[in-house]
Amino acid sequence: MSRPRERRVRTLTTTSYAVLAQLALRPWSTYELARQRIRYFRYVWPRAESAIYREVKRLATMGLIAAERQYVGKRPRTMYSMTEEGRQVLREWLATPVSPFAMDFEAMIRLFIAPLGTKEQIVATLQQVRSDAQEMLRFGGQVKREFLDGRAALQDQVHIRALAVDFFVSHLRTVDSWAERTLAEIEAWEDLSPDGKNERGLEIFANLPVPTPDEPSDRTPVAPRTQRRRRSY
Repeated sequence: MSRPRERRVRTLTTTSYAVLAQLALRPWSTYELARQRIRYFRYVWPRAESAIYREVKRLATMGLIAAERQYVGKRPRTMYSMTEEGRQVLREWLATPVSPFAMDFEAMIRLFIAPLGTKEQIVATLQQVRSDAQEMLRFGGQVKREFLDGRAALQDQVHIRALAVDFFVSHLRTVDSWAERTLAEIEAWEDLSPDGKNERGLEIFANLPVPTPDEPSDRTPVAPRTQRRRRSY
């Protein structure tokens, strides 16, 4: 890799690679890129739409994607496609270690500080989580139908898309189930104070389905090294 190219690659972020990943499959207009981002990538890599547009222009300036002006009738649009250099950069990225698993889940922050607010507020938050998860599951059903009907935009990639949608559906069902259990727990409380609730909290901990050390310890658990790997935004 030449030094100028190496310097350019160092400025790339996961957002850069998310855009390149979309364009590796087929050319898209900026409007289509935005729609595909909302449909798939937004749930695993949430970024403002304006940031995606800026990234597309930056990647074009770097020569990793190419812009072509086209017309649909009299209406102009810019189509973006992957260059050979962009494809090579994406291949090199695929050979690097993946960033550690993380979630962007505002409701969890609100749950941690729930006692600063009211019971009604945290209940409303959890109800919204359930509503959102169920809405997304209905959308997942529509995507499933679209692929089964053979009319998806990326029908030729169904072997990969099926695995991705399986993850989304499994994750959303987990979130919905957790929110349902948590709502039932909190709705049975009179308030958010710990009075009379900590014993039940320990019971929930005892039943968590995770490997647990056999012997008690006075050492504070340290987050795994995997969670300290570098992230590029």
